[in-house]
Amino acid sequence: MTRNSEWTERLVLRLIERHKGRSPTEVVEDEADRLLQESEQEELPVDVDLIASCLGIKSRVASLAFAGRIYAEENGQLVMDLNSNDSEPRRRFTAAHEIIHTVFPGFKREARYRTDASSEANPPNREEEYLCDLGAAALLMPRAIVSPRLTGKDGLATVEKLANDANVSVEAAANRVVSLSETPLAFLVLGMSHKPADTPALQRGDEVPELLRLRYATTSHLDTYLPRYKGAHDASALCRAYLTYSIQRGLEPLPGAGPDVFSVEAKAFGSDPNRRVLALARPAA
Repeated sequence: MTRNSEWTERLVLRLIERHKGRSPTEVVEDEADRLLQESEQEELPVDVDLIASCLGIKSRVASLAFAGRIYAEENGQLVMDLNSNDSEPRRRFTAAHEIIHTVFPGFKREARYRTDASSEANPPNREEEYLCDLGAAALLMPRAIVSPRLTGKDGLATVEKLANDANVSVEAAANRVVSLSETPLAFLVLGMSHKPADTPALQRGDEVPELLRLRYATTSHLDTYLPRYKGAHDASALCRAYLTYSIQRGLEPLPGAGPDVFSVEAKAFGSDPNRRVLALARPAA
C-alpha cells in the first residue's frame, strides 16, 4: 500500500491525519528514527531494552501463549510482555514491534491490548500490525546505519551479516534489505506445503504430495505479482537449495510470475518441519 486512499483502519487514518496527510510508512520510519535519536542509538545491535526504558515501558519476560503484547495499566504505566520461549532475535523484533504501537494516536487512552497477531490469518488490525512490523525493522536496522552497507548487488551474504550484526532473524534482515534497495529486488520465502485446492482430496484420504511453495514475497522497484502457494520447479535453484542447505544460484522464472527470467540466489534455513528456503532475485535483463 503506497497511497493514503488505500488505508482503511481507524487508527491508521488517525495517524495520517495527525501527521498532516503523510504516508504512514514514512511516519513509522521517522518515528523509529526519533526513538533511536532520543535513546542515543548509533550502532548495531540496537539496545531495544534501553529504548523501552526511555519510554517508561516496564518489560516482563515469561512463558506465554503469544509472542508479545503492550498495554497501559489504569495508572498509565506501560507494560510489555514478551515470550521467554522465543529466540532472542524474535523476542527483540517483538519488543520493537510492540514499541511502535505506542506511536499510534490515543494509545494510552484506549483500553485494549496490542497483541502480536502474526499467527492470525486475518487479524482485525492488519494494517496497524503491518506498519508496526515496518517500524520494528526500522528500529532494529536503522536506515542511516544499514543503507551505507548496501551496494545495489547485495546477496544472501550481506543479509546474513546484517542479521548477525543487528541480532535479528535472517528473514527480518532480508526484508529490510529489500525495503532499502534502490534497485529492483525480490525476497521470497518458501516451504513444503499443500495448496488450498488440495484440501478436498486430502479430506477424502487421497495421497497428495507436498511441494516447495511460496509462502510470501516482498519486492522493491518491481511490478511483479508473486502469488502465494505457487510451486517451485523441481530443477530450480529454489528446490536445489531446499535439498542441499547450501547457496544455490540460477537464471530462471519465479514461481507464478510469468516467463521473465531472474537471477536467483537461494538457501535453506531451519530444520524439519520448519525448514524454509529464503531467496533473493533480481531481473536478469
